[in-house]
Amino acid sequence: MNGRRRQRSAGGHTYAVARWRNHSPDTVERNGENAARQKPRVSGRLASIGRALLGWLVLCAGIGLGISIARLLGEAFAAPPAFVPVVQAVLVTSLVVPALLLLRRTLDRRSLTGLGLSPRMGGPVLLGVAVGVLRGAVTWLPALGMGWIAVERIDPATLVVFLVVNSIVLFFYEALPEELALRGYAWTNVRDSWHPFAATVLVTLLFCFSALVISVAHAGSALLLGMESSGPSFAPSGTDPVAYVLQIAAFGLALGAARRIPLPGVLGTAIAFHVTQLTITRILLGGMGWIDSGVTVRFANPDVIALVLVHIALCGVAFIVIRKTLTRRHERSALVYT
Repeated sequence: MNGRRRQRSAGGHTYAVARWRNHSPDTVERNGENAARQKPRVSGRLASIGRALLGWLVLCAGIGLGISIARLLGEAFAAPPAFVPVVQAVLVTSLVVPALLLLRRTLDRRSLTGLGLSPRMGGPVLLGVAVGVLRGAVTWLPALGMGWIAVERIDPATLVVFLVVNSIVLFFYEALPEELALRGYAWTNVRDSWHPFAATVLVTLLFCFSALVISVAHAGSALLLGMESSGPSFAPSGTDPVAYVLQIAAFGLALGAARRIPLPGVLGTAIAFHVTQLTITRILLGGMGWIDSGVTVRFANPDVIALVLVHIALCGVAFIVIRKTLTRRHERSALVYT
């Protein structure tokens, strides 16, 4: 009788270890998707890069086309300034998100959970917001205390409106389609055939060149619609290209660090951080051309804006620490059963 109990106990421990190894958050995205745990062939590795590039091109084409259509409608109806950004957001998500989901189902023939999606994404979303807000406070409150920045105006009602409207537009125009395409579809395909680090590097490079390809897509679609547009550019109009690419590279690496956290639905962390970090920056800059943030901040020196990079870097470090902490915790949990 005791022997049977010991055998059952040992069998239970063995099953628990196997279950953790096969279903831990770090590996669950790769399992159960019609692929054996084998090293991909060279052709398969090249194909994964091709799929990543395809997802990126879908994103850029969708954004470029969405911009052209929204501006065409804005001119046709003589709409107020906020009309174009709102319509752009609706169009971009409507064009890009279904196309990416279709690629995942038909071309990859794999589940959506592999992209970092999950029915329960509340925790990962809160994590992304918390890291963005707390690291933002660590970055900007000392600057306020040392006189590097000064808050000259706060309009609570305008600020609330900005937070709601900006967050919605930012989510549908940038955060959701970009993260689903880059840290979701592209990153996952490269990760599965290569390595998470390789996926992060490649996707960050694509992120840096996105503005250029979007400008090409916008120019082409505008030409087809009979509209005028500026030529291809590495950065948005009025932005220093070098500073822009540097910021985008840092932002991309931080988002990649968020994507690597071993949590189900972790793409929600990247999406939430994307919205949070850009929202904080826009508040400090007084909003966008089409909406006021309700806050006026005076910078003692123009170079103080470089603290945006510090904010991004601190968030990236926080995501790395969280990933390593959770990984060690999962490993210790496995050792309990051995």
